[in-house]
Amino acid sequence: MIAVEEARRIVMAHVPVMKPVVRGLADALGGYVASDVIAPNDHPLFDMSAVDGYAFTYTKEPGPLTIDATIAAGDTVGSAIERGGCARIFTGAMLPGGTDTVVMQEFVTVNAGTITHTDQRLVQGANVRYKAEQLKQGEVVLPKGTWVTPAAIGLLASIGVREVPVIAAPDVAVLVTGDEFVRGGVLLPGRIFSSNDHMMDACLRTFGAVPHTTHVADDLGTVVQAIEQAGQDHGVIITTGGASVGDHDLIHEAVLRVGGTIHFHGVAQKPGKPMLFATVMGKPFFGLPGNPRAVLVLFHEYVLPFLKALRGASAPFPVAEHLPLTSEIRVKGERAEFRAARVQGGAVGSLADEGSHMLRSLIEANAIVYLPADRRSWQAGDLVEVHYLPR
Repeated sequence: MIAVEEARRIVMAHVPVMKPVVRGLADALGGYVASDVIAPNDHPLFDMSAVDGYAFTYTKEPGPLTIDATIAAGDTVGSAIERGGCARIFTGAMLPGGTDTVVMQEFVTVNAGTITHTDQRLVQGANVRYKAEQLKQGEVVLPKGTWVTPAAIGLLASIGVREVPVIAAPDVAVLVTGDEFVRGGVLLPGRIFSSNDHMMDACLRTFGAVPHTTHVADDLGTVVQAIEQAGQDHGVIITTGGASVGDHDLIHEAVLRVGGTIHFHGVAQKPGKPMLFATVMGKPFFGLPGNPRAVLVLFHEYVLPFLKALRGASAPFPVAEHLPLTSEIRVKGERAEFRAARVQGGAVGSLADEGSHMLRSLIEANAIVYLPADRRSWQAGDLVEVHYLPR
């Protein structure tokens, strides 16, 4: 077995280099930009009013000022506003020449084509959005590796960007091995309901990957054939079940049969000790154990960071920080542990230490606490490493 840190290093060392594709903004959502996105225009594009009100050249006097023009958003006026005059202006409208300040309409009294105002806090430049105050033409809007969120799409659209280069979402084969699963809704003696297929499908779709799930019987020839087919058709291969060393654990041998290179098999951690990582037919291969809790923890700690790095993420690993514990933790054995946890009020509490087949505490969890192998006990108030679960 290897240590968690070594496993992470090996996984990241085998992230393939992918070619970017140019996507429209809607199709780029959830991706990571493959190169710096440069602003083609300033933002804002011009000096504009931030409120509905009246634009004028600043003076400490409250008026009267003559209303010389009315400007709605999208309109302009051809001539400058002279000192002693003002323009009725609406939010988002371009400030006319000769003006530098806007007084909100709530503080204004209109009388026979003139205004006075009562805003005692008004200063020069008030209620104005200045040209290029957020971005200047030629500046980097989104650095390479930035996640394309709805906010990012809104910003890009506001400066005239309509397409961005991203790495396309990977096409992932999920092979669920085992003869113990019920097909359909009828529960037979000794059988169990399949959950890894549904869970992995949800995990991958949430990230934006395209899952292709197949159930595979516990037969070496069948497993070999399924892996070969997955290697031909898909970019990443994930198996669940059969990763340990029992009589029915066939993944290690199947990977060797198809000519794969095993980078490691077994990590000194709980849950997920039997994890296997390999390259099969030139494709990255994750052999995960069958217990659902182990599958989900390994997905968040290894598979998802790998998929994010594959798509060009600048920070693929879970968001992490060190927080104080709300109660003590004692760990048996010599392996590192990943425990479901709840972060609240600047501290973290470890949830029930469930078996690797149990998922209930991970529903309540918003984080995973990483407990390294070189320490076995922590007191309330001790700092521990917290990995936030994606939300």
